Formats: sequence, C-alpha cells, structure tokens
Amino acid sequence: MSKTLTSLTSLSLLLILLGINRGFDFSDEGLYALLAVPNQENLAGVFNYDLLFKLFYKFTGIEFGLIGLRLLRLFLYFLAAGALTFFWGNLTGTKKFSVNHFLIVALGLFAGYGFLPQTLSYNSLAVVFTCFWLAVISTQKNNVLQYLFLGFMLACLAYIKITACLGLGLLTLLRMGYSKEIKVKYLLGLIIPYIMIELLMYMAIGDFAFSRMLDAKELIGSRSSYAILSLAKYELVGGFWLALAAIPFLIAGFLRHSFSKLKYILLLIGVFALSYLTYITAITEEWNHVVLLVTVALFAYVAPRFRFTTISRNQRFLFLTLLILPFVLHFGSNVYWLRLGIHFWVFWILAILFVFDKIQLKGKKVINAGVGALSFLLVLNGIWIHPFEQEPLWNATEEWNYGNGNNILLSEKQIDLLNSIRPYAEDKNQVLAVYRIPGIPYLLDKTSPKSPGFWDRSQIAYYFPQDFQTDLLIYYSLDSLPSFVQNGFSTEYAQLPDGNEIQILWRK
Repeated sequence: MSKTLTSLTSLSLLLILLGINRGFDFSDEGLYALLAVPNQENLAGVFNYDLLFKLFYKFTGIEFGLIGLRLLRLFLYFLAAGALTFFWGNLTGTKKFSVNHFLIVALGLFAGYGFLPQTLSYNSLAVVFTCFWLAVISTQKNNVLQYLFLGFMLACLAYIKITACLGLGLLTLLRMGYSKEIKVKYLLGLIIPYIMIELLMYMAIGDFAFSRMLDAKELIGSRSSYAILSLAKYELVGGFWLALAAIPFLIAGFLRHSFSKLKYILLLIGVFALSYLTYITAITEEWNHVVLLVTVALFAYVAPRFRFTTISRNQRFLFLTLLILPFVLHFGSNVYWLRLGIHFWVFWILAILFVFDKIQLKGKKVINAGVGALSFLLVLNGIWIHPFEQEPLWNATEEWNYGNGNNILLSEKQIDLLNSIRPYAEDKNQVLAVYRIPGIPYLLDKTSPKSPGFWDRSQIAYYFPQDFQTDLLIYYSLDSLPSFVQNGFSTEYAQLPDGNEIQILWRK
C-alpha cells in the first residue's frame, strides 16, 4: 500500500469531514436540499430523484438534512470507489483487490468536490451509478441477472439525470451488439427494473418519473439553453479546447525517437499553449479546468506508444467507454464543460493508468502522487477556501437551527439575511424564491410552490402564467418578473452575503 496515497486520501477525507457541518450555498445546494424534502412539490420535474427520497421516507420515516445528504454523498463515493476497483480487475484481468487502486479512484471521485456544493446532487449521483454500471457491464457473464442489474442502474439514472440514462443505455446496447449478445431476454432485463420501479412509485406515492417527463417537455422547450443544438454546442466547445491542448503533445509523442530536438521544441510549445489555454478557458476564479487540460495533454503524449490492437475486444470497448464517459455524463447540462468535467475526471484517470500499465511505462507512482495532490488541493479549495457561492468556510461559525432538530454552521452575513426574512415567513407554509435562491425557503423550514427552484423567467411563465398564488415572494433580480407582480405586494429589501440586494415582497 502506498504511504503517499494513504496520507493524501486521509487528509482529503479529513477536510471533507471537518466541513460536513459548515456552510451552505443558497443557490444550487438549496435546490439539492429541497429535492430531499418529502413534501416538496416538483411538478414537471426535470430531475426526479426527489421521488427516490419520497419513497424512502414513505417506508422509513427518515428525512435527510444537510449533514445527512453530505454524509450520504461521501458514503456513496466510497461504494463507487469499490465498484471502480472491481471494474479495474475486470478491465485488466487482475482478480486481486488492489488497495492502491481503491485509494486512487477514491481520490479521483473526491475531486468532484472542487466544483459545486458538497451536498449530494444529481451530478454526484450520476457519477456513482455510472461507477456501478461500469462494474456490472465489465463482467463477461452475459446472463439475465447481469442485465437486470444494468437495467436497475439505468432506471435509477432515469430518475437522476435522464440524458445520462439514455447515453449509458445506448452504450449498453452497443455493448450487446459488440459482444453479439442481442437477445430478447437481455433486452427485457434492461426494461423490467424501470417498469417495476415506476409501478412501485405510483402505488406508494402516486407519482412517477415518466409522467413528470411528459409534463416537462413544454418547460424544457421554452428554455433555449436546453435546446438540443445548444447542448451539443456545449459538448463541442469542451472537446475543442481539449483537442487544442492535446495536439502539440500528441505530435511530440509521435516524434519522441525520430526527431528528438523537434520533440523538445514541440513540448515547449505545448507547455506555452497549455498555459495560454488555461488562461483563456477560465470563466470564473475556479482552476479545476487546468486539471482536465493537463490530463488530456499527458494522455496525448503517451498515447502514440499504446497499441490499441494488442488488447482484447473486451478491453477495447471498456477503454473507449472510459474516454467518452465524461462527455456522455455531461450531455444535458448547460454548465461550461471545463467547469463540470472535474466530476468525471476519475474515468480519465483509469484510462491513463491502463495505458501506463499496457506500455509498461515507469511513472505510475508519480501519476498516483499527482492525482492525490491535485485531489487534495481541489477538496481544500472547493470546500474550504472558495466553497461554491460562499465565503471561506472558516467564516461559518454561527449555528442555525432548521427542520426537525437539524442545525448547520453559517456565516454571520447568512444569519443576518435569514433573520431579516424570517418574520415575513413565520405564518407561511411556502415561500416562492426567485431567482436561483431556493436555499432561503429551505433554511426557513418552508417549501417552494410547484418547483424546488426557479432559475429564469421561462420557468416562472410556465408555472405561474397569471398569478404567483403566494403571499410571500423573495426576489433576486437575475431576470425580470411578470407585470402582475406589481399589484398587491409591499416591498422590503435585504442583502445577500455577496452584497447584492434582494427584495422581500408580501401581500398587503
């Protein structure tokens, strides 16, 4: 067992655990938290994994608070690391459990804390179930039980992120065709788990994902950022920047023997190009895109030594799957590829380790140490120094009580904001918060009407065509409001922790 990997994993885990009860993001994290509230509405839901929480609550009576959701994410990451270690054994033909590979993939998964809040989300869930999917699809048993397990993973992904379900479903069908194992019983094995879960949902809680997705067609169609062409453009832009980072290193890799001087010139050009690309591709203060660009550059340099034809058919399919999974899982998101891509970095780590293993290249210890160090820095920065849409986490020192005996440490500015709004919300069951601030009603022990979060005017127009039907509205002016809001509301003002102003509108 590598002492370096053990130390870096332990330090990263310590940073995560020390931040479990601190901080809160009013935007995305508020959405994730409301999706876990059993009585939160989610009409025409785009993300429907709230139904999984509702079903769990129906049978157990357990509701997850913020700390519970964060611990659940961490627990699922460790399960996913175990699944990827099992996958590695199937990919390489190594049956012995490797602690080093478990630690390296755990660190790769921890890198996901570098972007977005630390609470369980549809992105972290999609990564986890993809790891389970890889563990199952990499086995070569080809029996009905295997496809029932695959069908269960795809069914869960249909609730979590439908585009990921469709993408992995297509890869599953390609795998069947590639293995020449397209049989009716296997196809039924893929479909039956989804039907069973939908029936269970309908009988237990009276709602199911397919009905919601049909209702959401109009809503999604009204949001231009989710049009098919726009989603495809996000993928292509990400691929374009990655290709630019890779080209000089790929050429240098091909010329590593024939023209040694030219190789070093190209490597020097590549380093300068990579440095420039990290500058022009940055759209925020985050730097996790640098990790993705460097990873692609390294892969491009060693790729010419890798002989694709020397590996088995099974390995070819699985290796190519690792390479495209970040694009498959990102598709459907309107977030800049190089920001969100860090969640999927673990799959490229495995691909690079596989190449190093096959070409018997020295330096795996350096790769392991590099991945560990980068993951540690991503966790440190993403949770503590620059937590998503928050002050540094060490400023979160004031206790805030919410829900049924739950509490969380927040910053003084966050506490002031919540206290300024609380008197207006005391006698309300629901609070409508627009735009991108669903965390406010969550921490005030309120639900949001019709949807857990409102990000733009098109959503408001869909859910509230004529009247808000609410007595309290919290408004952050990232987009305009319908004209009918001017009638019947009184207004006060409060300040977000970042200094921006929000309006508190209540019925006269």
